[in-house]
Amino acid sequence: MKLLRIVLLILVMMSASIEMTFAKSRTLTQKELQEYKPLKANEGRKLMPLSKAKLSDVHLVKAVKYFDIKSYEINYDDLIYTGGWSFDMAAYSRLSKYEKQKIRSVKPVKSKEPFGATYFLDSPMREIYNLHYIDMHSNVHTFASRKKLLDFLGEIDTPTELHMALLNREGEIRFKRLGNIYILRHKSVSFEDYDNDAYDCSVSIYHEIMDMKGTILLSKEISYKEYRGKKCEKL
Repeated sequence: MKLLRIVLLILVMMSASIEMTFAKSRTLTQKELQEYKPLKANEGRKLMPLSKAKLSDVHLVKAVKYFDIKSYEINYDDLIYTGGWSFDMAAYSRLSKYEKQKIRSVKPVKSKEPFGATYFLDSPMREIYNLHYIDMHSNVHTFASRKKLLDFLGEIDTPTELHMALLNREGEIRFKRLGNIYILRHKSVSFEDYDNDAYDCSVSIYHEIMDMKGTILLSKEISYKEYRGKKCEKL
């Protein structure tokens, strides 16, 4: 009788585990997505600055010794280094002299679907990001595509990983995690040149929902305002 109870208990636990796995993996319907209300102006949290991030702030698919994200300005066929973030300097200091030389001299690459890009106003140039990392065998790897970034991150379950997954979005972002999804409030500012080097500008607020794989499930503009002249300088 005792053995039977144990068997039944195991079966119940297995059943519950299967249901939980299904609940986490299934795709939300549009009706269910509409039930998540947009974040208010000061609701949720701001994204953690990548300049302060450490390797301990990410849970990657595979172990790495070090990685960084660098930005490059595209000027016709040239890629010119303009800055970036290291993850983290303590990890970098533990690299051998040979490994440091390898990652410093790595060549940047382009992607048709980059994980981060900035377009410059009134200029044919733009800025893209590359991620460079050293694996546990001291080999250096580089990529620029969003797909490879998401593969690198795996399940997005830390604020730093969320920030990295949203590098293709410019502007101020606040977030709130609910179970296995993120509710995002995205403030985007656009500028338009006019006479005397002043600008017209517009501010859009988007309500977005992203799953832990980095897929945007919902993106909806909930506010749009236009401004002129000096008001734009404060945005």
